[in-house]
Amino acid sequence: MASSYSPTARSQSPSTWELFKSNPSLYLASKLYGHLSRQPPPHPSPPPSFSPVRTICISDTHNTDISSLIPPGDILIHAVDLTHSRTPPELQVTFDWLGSLPHEHKIDIAERGIIYLEDEAHTIQVRGRTFKIFGSPFTPKHGNGAFQYLRTGATDSPSRLSVIPDDIDILITHGPPHGHLDLTGLGCRALLARMWELCRRQLPVLHIFGRIHGGRGIENMLWNPAQSIWEDVVRKLRYYTTNNKPKDCER
Repeated sequence: MASSYSPTARSQSPSTWELFKSNPSLYLASKLYGHLSRQPPPHPSPPPSFSPVRTICISDTHNTDISSLIPPGDILIHAVDLTHSRTPPELQVTFDWLGSLPHEHKIDIAERGIIYLEDEAHTIQVRGRTFKIFGSPFTPKHGNGAFQYLRTGATDSPSRLSVIPDDIDILITHGPPHGHLDLTGLGCRALLARMWELCRRQLPVLHIFGRIHGGRGIENMLWNPAQSIWEDVVRKLRYYTTNNKPKDCER
């Protein structure tokens, strides 16, 4: 699971002291969970005949041309928020620098060979390996903006997430599942529930999202009792509240 790189100045993560001060109990629980989850994710290794596939994950570039910072790879995925205002000139500038990159497969926006996914799947092949990728721009409602759905109690909108197929290899969503790389608690509970359902069938190898700037990073999701306990702690401690959330974590 990866919350993609965001270059914006407002994306500074809260300090250790800010996190501890906002909720000491949850901060200590997060450290314990982080220690328990430091092991490889539960995915079988590919056959020796398969060469590694390098996927570059970015998001929330907001009109910033970061082409000089992007390393080479086979797949480039831009999760969300290409521009500030989504005007045609802004989009064109972004399409220009994304289109100039040499990656064979570019996912999540349209034009010039870049694949746009809106609640749909696309299959690609990289050196004999096949990957089914599903992308959705929708996210729980927060402020104004396109592609938002209403939160409904403790589970958000589970029907909205039923569109995610059971047999995907890579999942791209606007924002995170609740309790994982979502510093301000704006992660989707329904998305987390759908991920647990996929875990019982065929769990995606990679889940990429953006939106929560200060939550960027990588987390190995183990789908074990330790993770389940962590998620229960997050819910019960009400860590993510409007009064206590760290500042500058959400655009």
